[in-house]
Amino acid sequence: KFQLLLRCLKLWARKRGIHCHLVGFFAGIHLAVLGAYVCRRHPNATANTLLCRFFEIFSHWPWPLPVSLHEQTPLWSPDGCSLMPIVMPCYPPEFCASNVTKSTFNKIKEELWRGLSLTKDTSSVDIDWSWIFAPFPYGAKYKHFLRIVLSAPTTEELRDWVGWVKSRFRSLILKLESLNIGCDPNPSEQVDHTIGEPNAVFLWGLIMYSNTQICTTSLKEDFMRSVTNNIYGKEKCAHSDIELSVVGMPQVPKSMSDHPAYLQKLPNLPPRMLGYPPMRQGCNAVG
Repeated sequence: KFQLLLRCLKLWARKRGIHCHLVGFFAGIHLAVLGAYVCRRHPNATANTLLCRFFEIFSHWPWPLPVSLHEQTPLWSPDGCSLMPIVMPCYPPEFCASNVTKSTFNKIKEELWRGLSLTKDTSSVDIDWSWIFAPFPYGAKYKHFLRIVLSAPTTEELRDWVGWVKSRFRSLILKLESLNIGCDPNPSEQVDHTIGEPNAVFLWGLIMYSNTQICTTSLKEDFMRSVTNNIYGKEKCAHSDIELSVVGMPQVPKSMSDHPAYLQKLPNLPPRMLGYPPMRQGCNAVG
């Protein structure tokens, strides 16, 4: 039952865009510990009941209280573990490495509450489990996106370049947050076929909390300091490139913007439970 629950949790996290440790979401170890915690508390529950209990427990969890499978917790918390600390089942106890930021923490909590809203009536036979795993409707939630284009001369070099830059993405998210801009870093990669070189494109939803102007030039300069902070990064950057720009819905791939059935399926739930709260008016300035 634990294995089945974990498979469901990983599928849910991938579909909802919260399964990527490098951009501040869940890694496999995080979901494994959370799933094991639920199984230990409800050893006789069925698999579908365990999934319901997962959303019930962690949507109400008093973060930053650590989630632990034993009584001991580490005395020291590394950077990134302060918002959603999860303890590995080992001795001496250690926190799972985490890159969670305020923006990604808020999205994880939204998704936990959405899961609870869809599964709280466990006695109902009308639960449509497929909608728990519906793709996240980025196009319905966000008006503006940060477009990150990574390119390199060859496919092999691109693979190394993407891996290196992704390991530095947290600093870019923190920079956006320092500008009072919320960020939903979509982990999926796109390809721009109009670019001659091998490339990978990331599109992150932006939440403007004020009339903040985004200067992508200074944003790139600041991020590049993190990317090139050692010899390896400087060597890779000599042959590869990064481009940052703010785009609207017309520049977003159709796969991210088309979810008509999803928008009609759950009309009675509050918008925040669906994952696309109404956009704030007058808070969409970009530069």
